[in-house]
Amino acid sequence: MRKSAADRISRYHVLTETLLWAAVCLPVLWAGGTSAEDAYAWWEVTAGLVLMGAAVALGRPFPPASMLLTAALWEISLLSRGETAVGVVPFFPAMVVMSYLAGVRTARTRPGLLGLAGTAAVTAVLASVLTGGSAVGFVAVVGVALFGAVPWLTGRGRHQHLELARSGWERAEQLERAQRIVAEQARLRERTRIAGDMHDLLGHELSLIALRIGGLEVAPDLDARHRDAAGEARRAVTAASERLQEIIEVLRDDTAPAAPDLPGESVAELVRRAAASGVPVEAHGVREDGWPTPMVERAVYRVVQEALTNAVKHAAGAPVTVRLDHLAGETVVTVTNGAPPAGPVPGRGGDQGREGLIAGGGHGLIGLAERVRLCGGSLRAGRCGDGFEVTARLPHVPGPAGESRIPSPSAVRLQQARRRVRRARTLAIGAAVATCAGAAVGVGGFMTYDTVTSALPPADFDRLWVGQNRSEVEAVLPARTRADAVGRPGPPVPDGAECLHYGAHRNPFGGDRGELYRLCFKDGRLAGKDFLPAAPARRATTRQEGRH
Repeated sequence: MRKSAADRISRYHVLTETLLWAAVCLPVLWAGGTSAEDAYAWWEVTAGLVLMGAAVALGRPFPPASMLLTAALWEISLLSRGETAVGVVPFFPAMVVMSYLAGVRTARTRPGLLGLAGTAAVTAVLASVLTGGSAVGFVAVVGVALFGAVPWLTGRGRHQHLELARSGWERAEQLERAQRIVAEQARLRERTRIAGDMHDLLGHELSLIALRIGGLEVAPDLDARHRDAAGEARRAVTAASERLQEIIEVLRDDTAPAAPDLPGESVAELVRRAAASGVPVEAHGVREDGWPTPMVERAVYRVVQEALTNAVKHAAGAPVTVRLDHLAGETVVTVTNGAPPAGPVPGRGGDQGREGLIAGGGHGLIGLAERVRLCGGSLRAGRCGDGFEVTARLPHVPGPAGESRIPSPSAVRLQQARRRVRRARTLAIGAAVATCAGAAVGVGGFMTYDTVTSALPPADFDRLWVGQNRSEVEAVLPARTRADAVGRPGPPVPDGAECLHYGAHRNPFGGDRGELYRLCFKDGRLAGKDFLPAAPARRATTRQEGRH
């Protein structure tokens, strides 16, 4: 299984590095296919592709070497081609990406920092020697600082963030293991407590049995043979009781806090004692006797006791409701407390009585879950609105051990952190999509509005003539001029004239959307009318008509 997981990771790395190599090679291919005079030759493109593959391959085992290789390629391209697009663009994305990845993947800071500084210094010297000027050297040094050092520092910040996150989760795992140990100790203490309850119940019954056999042993009408048998039975029962006591003493944890429940106290008496100590508790279905078995009664007692203890400790003054539902085959115990009230807690005079409720080691729910589980029941404990609720289902006839769902605090925090991350990621993606969609709708809508409302029909343009009165011309013009016509090249503008641009078509998405009409006015008359084609490289066609 480990090998298959390692193979999957390896295949994933190969796939991502192949995609990365293909992406950073696109500018190199462009440099070889461009129509510029200083385009790369075929051997330069081949060398660039091979060196890009080497840089990507070195990205994981030797991140600083990968970063310095791409930086050196960018410097060589800049020195050989100068400050042109072919000199700057081919290796620029690779330098930025590999510098960032080197910052993320490198544990030490000094190698990358010294490498970038050395690359910048060597480039500055070579630029002054080879080019004889300082302009290219300045661009090279600034380029390494901005597009090499800045992504590398950004990657270093990302590396530190990942390290902190990893350390935090490792710490959380350590705390989780420690918590599991403490939980196991709490379960063992609860089992010891259950053993004590068994001793109390069985010891009493065994004592009664020994007492009755002892009476039979001294009966006057019993012959010697049966009297000896009765004596043997009494001694066996007495020995069994003593062995049970010894086992309980061995299991008892003397370092654990004393059990806060009172000997022989019933569930109803526990609720009354809690109310007398100042706890605002309301009980439903609590009864004095009639329990199916003593173990069920003790389990119900422990559930109510622990729930009241938590309410007193964590939500002092909050109202508590204890509800017992006695069903045909099980008893359901539900204890709910609300949020603690603001301000002073009423009834503080009963604090002395509350001390008997809140004694314990702080892991009562874990031990309680173990008791309920061993009784074949199930326990649920968690938030209920602004308060807290504990629900236990206890079967009257014990069956297989059930389950108890009490999530650990670290697991809850991890789940909450993951929810926050998912929510933040969803929000970021949604915001990005909404922004792009809004921008696309806004740009498309404005482009449509601008094209439709500024279009001058060709027939109306043809009817206009140079020298025509401006008021007559404005009578056939659209309500607004074209917004994106600023800086559009065209024929020379007459001296002192004011020129307005209008669209030649109403279709905002057609290929001829860029065709414009230009009308120039001077001294209240039309001084020139021109048709500007869509392609800026084409020479504008001038249409001027005289007065007939």
